[in-house]
Amino acid sequence: MKKLIFLLLIPFAALVISSCDTTNDSVTPTEPGSIFVTSNPAGAQIWLDGVNTSQVTPDTIKNVDEGVHNITLKLQEFSDTTFTISVTAGQMITVPNVVLVSNIMKTLFGPVRIYETAGTSAQEPSGLDLSSGMAYGISSAEQDSVDIYYSTDGTGGQGFLVQSADLNSSLIRETDFRVGPGSNIFDGEDSPDKNSGTWTNNMSSGETNYVFLYDHDGHYSKLIIVTSGGGSAGEPLWVEVQWYYNNNVLDNRF
Repeated sequence: MKKLIFLLLIPFAALVISSCDTTNDSVTPTEPGSIFVTSNPAGAQIWLDGVNTSQVTPDTIKNVDEGVHNITLKLQEFSDTTFTISVTAGQMITVPNVVLVSNIMKTLFGPVRIYETAGTSAQEPSGLDLSSGMAYGISSAEQDSVDIYYSTDGTGGQGFLVQSADLNSSLIRETDFRVGPGSNIFDGEDSPDKNSGTWTNNMSSGETNYVFLYDHDGHYSKLIIVTSGGGSAGEPLWVEVQWYYNNNVLDNRF
């Protein structure tokens, strides 16, 4: 009988010993880290692993779990910029100044010379294709590509105007004009919307400010006359123009 009681006590004692061993184990939680993010330009939304943090650069994202994370910076008129970063527990990671890239798809053309319509030869084109940067004669095989041209006898008898192609009976493309507020086409000034304010169908060949254009296909340009010349015996008047062409339809940003 005593032997039976002893055998029954052995597994009970083992259970108690095992239970006591597990109560001494403990797990230390990992301390979170943080990320300091800056960008050029500043003011970009900071997204962490696809979630908007509601913070903008420059700022610090706190309580970030240790490990690899994706950060995306979002700012209007700039392409989203995404990169990965490894966070170490208890440490702040500083992201070097992230340069954001503009998403405005514009092309700079010129200077390109165009000549007045009177007295010109095939080698002295009067018309301009804004999308390609090419100068064409208004009676050439490429005349249907001409957006604007330099007219000796401008619309309304005003004379010497750079004007919409459709004002010439042999041309088809319509372009609208609006004089801008400055003379530096690199100033970042956006074009007014075509549906706001007053637009015309020409500009003076002596205009010193840049001029916004809205062409037949719904593209905006920002054009300036950079120099002019000619007018002596045997040489027609000419202007050289430079312009930005926005490759996106209906996008008036520059």
